[in-house]
Amino acid sequence: MHRTKSAVGTYRRNWRERFTEEPYYTEGDRYEDYEGAYLAGHEARIRDNARAYDQVEAELHRDWEAKRGTSSLSWSKAQHAVKRAWENAADFVTGDDTHKR
Repeated sequence: MHRTKSAVGTYRRNWRERFTEEPYYTEGDRYEDYEGAYLAGHEARIRDNARAYDQVEAELHRDWEAKRGTSSLSWSKAQHAVKRAWENAADFVTGDDTHKR
């Protein structure tokens, strides 16, 4: 799936505006630490919608450890953001918006 620059901007803006409302958010957390986790979950769902999250979680964990960059989040915290983005990407793939808030 081809993503336009404006679609990526909208995606980032939406998560930036609401990441503090997520149940895994802790006071003082920075969006920049979550951004890569959101992107990883979203892109994984777009690439591999046929499998369930629990079937790709180990791959996502390995990817996070390899590509987390400067994020301060460990996998135990990042995995919640990755999963939320995975769930939220369903509407991009199927047109189903039941995972959106």
